[in-house]
Amino acid sequence: MAKTHSDYWKARLERRCYTHEGKLVEVNEWSIRIQYLGKRKSFALGTNNKDVAAIKARDIYLSIVAKGWDATEEYFNPEMVVRKDDPTVGDFLVAVDAKSGLKPKTFRNYSGYFRRIVADVFKLGEDSAKYAYRDGKRSAWLEKVEAVKLSNITPDRLNDWRVQYVKQHEVNPQARQRAVRSANSYLRCARALFSKKWLHRLKLRLPNPLPFQGVKVEKGRAPKYTSNIDPEKLFSAAKSELADTQPGIYLAFLLGLGAGLRKGEIDGLEWKHCHTDKGLIEVIQTEHHSLKSEESAAGVEIDPTLAKEIARFKPSGGGGFVIESKLSPRPNADLRYYRAELTFKKLYAWLRGKGVKSDKPLHTLRKEFGSMINQHFGLYAAMTALRHADIETTSNHYTSNRQRIALPMGEFLKSTGNKK
Repeated sequence: MAKTHSDYWKARLERRCYTHEGKLVEVNEWSIRIQYLGKRKSFALGTNNKDVAAIKARDIYLSIVAKGWDATEEYFNPEMVVRKDDPTVGDFLVAVDAKSGLKPKTFRNYSGYFRRIVADVFKLGEDSAKYAYRDGKRSAWLEKVEAVKLSNITPDRLNDWRVQYVKQHEVNPQARQRAVRSANSYLRCARALFSKKWLHRLKLRLPNPLPFQGVKVEKGRAPKYTSNIDPEKLFSAAKSELADTQPGIYLAFLLGLGAGLRKGEIDGLEWKHCHTDKGLIEVIQTEHHSLKSEESAAGVEIDPTLAKEIARFKPSGGGGFVIESKLSPRPNADLRYYRAELTFKKLYAWLRGKGVKSDKPLHTLRKEFGSMINQHFGLYAAMTALRHADIETTSNHYTSNRQRIALPMGEFLKSTGNKK
């Protein structure tokens, strides 16, 4: 039978197989291997209908004869075509770093997540190699990851990575929930590198489709905060145990629980931005400190008594950082860096001794602050005090302080009944 007839190819259709967790798995859709002029290639036919698959296989063969291998592969098997000018992961990251305008720390985080995913997808080394800075393993690992062609990072592979990541980490319902959040966080951060804001300015031949096109990324939802501490007792203990002997730790505590400031905000806060006479702390971007987001900039109102307590420690000159440290600020550091890290570590140890057992005890103080604002004044007040970008962010972390919402219509009815 002639090769120009679909029945010729129907007899030669096959289903690909691969090994997963030690078991042989067969792909449901048909594929075909075609040999012509000493070259042999396999094509996925994208259907489990044998008649349709045979017709497509014939068309592929006729295209090879008429147009050649390159043109046929580009049309029928584009995901398998790797050109000389295809950028690598390393080429792409260099271009994004130059054109995006992302902060060094942000770019480092996003690119780190992207490399992690690529390494997992293509099984490029163990986790230990990612962090082995001293023995040279990290350099070798980076070289392998960044040599991967961007065109080989397909949406299907990224979707499969997400599924496998969750499966590998789901030992119980809680662990599965954490794994889902982590996988989505990795994908969201890595996908941010492909923003339309700068993608059109990259002088690279980007693949089509782009790696994250069509990849499902669920919006992360952190568990609701549940208070397990007594803030009144904690304030009392801090004042009696820290105020006189360890004022730096005490001030960090007051700013965390009393004003809801983030770790970086406490680290970069200067006395000139503490208007204790007005009960106000300015959280703004300075030459020494950058903010998490534009919404983070605001004036934080604090209790007058708390303001007086903080003012007790203000130096006579009124200048410098609130939390003293021998280390200098490094505003452009691409790694997480806090000049008052030693003070924070001492505060962590003290808080854990008081029953605050979370991984981030200082951030727990901020959450407790938000919880108290929500309890007394509601979600919108908590959103304002915490300087969140929107109410959804706040509601994701705190249960709404529900109050009965009903107008006093009964009074109207009473007054109507008394009219003659």
